[in-house]
Amino acid sequence: MFKIVLSLALIFLGSNVYASEKTELWSGSIYTSTFRCGICTRPDGQARGVLLLKTMFGQVDVYHLYGSIKNGKMDLRHSSGHHVQGVVTGPESVKGTITLGTGRVISFTGKRKLNVPLTADCSPLD
Repeated sequence: MFKIVLSLALIFLGSNVYASEKTELWSGSIYTSTFRCGICTRPDGQARGVLLLKTMFGQVDVYHLYGSIKNGKMDLRHSSGHHVQGVVTGPESVKGTITLGTGRVISFTGKRKLNVPLTADCSPLD
């Protein structure tokens, strides 16, 4: 009985964490590649997301990002050392830089959609 109650409590608490997150979808292009990035942000500014980078040859690279978005400023990192910094420039736009693990800096701008459906790990749908 205890295991059932504990399982239900964990499910309930977990669903509240996801329900409290706001979702966004960023999209744009970097050189000859296109990107789509699902972002989930908690009320305290902690953020997580999944960036899908599609090359001109159709290959899709996946990057899981973690960090924060507070007061319109983003600071996200990937485990490889890539670092995404930028700002929300309006209700429908973002801009920033990606510093690769090698130190190379790439600028980007993107379109922004709010309150979009994402997967449980914040990956863009379709």
